Amino acid sequence: MKLMKILLALGLFLYLSGCSSVSVNTDYDDSVDFSQYKTYKFYSGKDLDGDALAKHPLAKKRIVNSIKKALNAKGFTETSDNPDLIIATYAGIDQKMNVTTYGGHYGYGWYSPYWGGGMGVTQTDVNYYDEGTLIIDVVDAKKKALVWRGTGTQILRDYSSNEERQANIDDVVSQILDDFPPGSGKY
Repeated sequence: MKLMKILLALGLFLYLSGCSSVSVNTDYDDSVDFSQYKTYKFYSGKDLDGDALAKHPLAKKRIVNSIKKALNAKGFTETSDNPDLIIATYAGIDQKMNVTTYGGHYGYGWYSPYWGGGMGVTQTDVNYYDEGTLIIDVVDAKKKALVWRGTGTQILRDYSSNEERQANIDDVVSQILDDFPPGSGKY
């Protein structure tokens, strides 16, 4: 059951129906001329230890397809021969805890005709949730050097359909790749 929950949640990143609350961060090598890059291919080597996508090939396939759509829309071409860029993607899942405390002690004061203390009740709620981070690395194929990295982090949730799952993945990938290549998007 836990595996099914993780698989559904991994169906990924990127949920919260309707309003998207993805925390996106990007970084790049500012000495690189990104206009020189035209072609790409996906990394096909050994998976990283702990990569959540390695355990969930259907989720990885959806994410790769979404990245392809986004890159092709930006004018890049996928190739298997001598690409300019290598695209690598991986993910991690962390269990987080949210603690909420409300209520409290009402303190001392004058309560006619007495001086004394009031009383109050404090209640604490503890909730656990899974947070997923999707990482997209862009590597210069000739130099074998990382030139751009984008990450998107969001609370994972279950989806009622593959269509909803894919729509959320597309949204997150789009947000991560919004400013790729650097200088092409909004700042």
